[in-house]
Amino acid sequence: MPNRLVNKFIKTYFILKANFHKTAFADQEKIAMDLIKKCKNTIFGKKYGFEYIRSIKDFQNQIPIHHYKDFEQRILYMLKGEKNVTYPGKIDRFATSSWTTWGESKYIPVTKEWLKKSHMKWWAEALNFFCKNNPRSQFLTWKGLVIGWWFSANPYTGEENVWFISAILQKNTPRVIKKLIKEPQDDIAYIDNREEKVKLVIERTAHQNITFINGQPGWLLNFLYKTLEYTKKENILEVWPNLELFFRWGLPIDLYKSQFTKLIPSVKMKYYQGYNASEWFFGVQDKNFADDMLLLINHGTFYEFIPFEEYGKENPKVLTLKDIEAGEEYIILLTTCSWLRRYVIGDVIKFTSIKPRRIQVAGRTKYFIDMLGERVYLEHVEKAILQTSKLTNTVITDYTVWPKVYEWGEVRGAHEWVIEFVKEPEDAEQFAKILDQELGKINNYYFDERHDTKVIGMPIVHVVPQGTFYNRFKSKNKLGWQHKVPKLSNDRVVLDDLLSIIDDKNTGKD
Repeated sequence: MPNRLVNKFIKTYFILKANFHKTAFADQEKIAMDLIKKCKNTIFGKKYGFEYIRSIKDFQNQIPIHHYKDFEQRILYMLKGEKNVTYPGKIDRFATSSWTTWGESKYIPVTKEWLKKSHMKWWAEALNFFCKNNPRSQFLTWKGLVIGWWFSANPYTGEENVWFISAILQKNTPRVIKKLIKEPQDDIAYIDNREEKVKLVIERTAHQNITFINGQPGWLLNFLYKTLEYTKKENILEVWPNLELFFRWGLPIDLYKSQFTKLIPSVKMKYYQGYNASEWFFGVQDKNFADDMLLLINHGTFYEFIPFEEYGKENPKVLTLKDIEAGEEYIILLTTCSWLRRYVIGDVIKFTSIKPRRIQVAGRTKYFIDMLGERVYLEHVEKAILQTSKLTNTVITDYTVWPKVYEWGEVRGAHEWVIEFVKEPEDAEQFAKILDQELGKINNYYFDERHDTKVIGMPIVHVVPQGTFYNRFKSKNKLGWQHKVPKLSNDRVVLDDLLSIIDDKNTGKD
């Protein structure tokens, strides 16, 4: 592990890098034109006339907006080893992630250029800003906990090149960095059996000096509870007394913050967030205690944005970074130094500032309820359930909410919730009433349809014990931080499946 002198030298380097971090829209124009030039002789480039593109306007006029389904056939060719499909040469690794949160997988081609400009550069930026904001930190004097997953054979070629993105990043992290500052090592990191992997990670790290942890909040909480079970300690600081940093991905932490504070009772503990998907790494928190992130615009990606109200139209308005406004919500389009071309990532983001360009993730287009005009998405439900938890003195592990449609009557539907508690409400009906009120305060559309037109009825809340969601993931062989509880959606496939599991348990069925 690095000693204190090395730690000081590395931190000084990171701080200097953060101080010189500057971006301009010219970076975006150069990224787009360089990609067009590089990929003009690919199958995709020839089809859409890349050799004739001279400007961003040409680029937007000649290349249509794409979704994953539009790329599936091309990805199949790449999986089978075909070269020069959307990127020069052969793609030799693919990330796999959930097409729906609990559903089929999708394959994400990953290039060496992607690894360098997206992942490696993102981590450097994250460390730059953390060190700048916390110059006395000693987190580099020992190791961090970064749990990746396994890799598997390509279904078409037999090559071992289809992995979760975390496994790809593990494999491509420089050996010296893995050895000096990261756990677990490869002998554990690639174990397929998730429960066995967690057990071995805990056994190996329980007596080490872990200074930072990385992961998805809900999954990591479960890991920390298991660590306490193994060590017989009261809190995590008794296991890792120098723990001071948690890098989290994707999901908001507000719902889990009280549990983290109880598990890690330290005023020195910092919670930093990153914005990433299997397709790309987008942003990083650049201030302590911030709830927004700096959008990284010089990392090999050209960004476009569809205003939220335009999404779904046949010819939506599309903006570049020059045209966005603070406070407005947008759908992101990506063109990357990998395979993506004007690709709808599916996230709803909001700019909190323009100089610099900082963003918040408001939700996902897939995880959005608009059953009767209520326009409810992740930002709304997270705030509502957090406030309800505070008002009812409950502690929530996780939840999911989906629409329930009624066949008859003026009330045409309701929102149906499954909520897992560490500390359950004394009165579930009162909990549902408060949740209804809080959601109405946050979302005017919901309030109108609930209390004005009255087409939406009272929410239905199913209170389930701790471990319900974990057991559901286990039954589907989907343990691990890349598999997330689906927070909300317009259909009921997952909810009905989950309710059937709960009913089976209540009736004593296996």
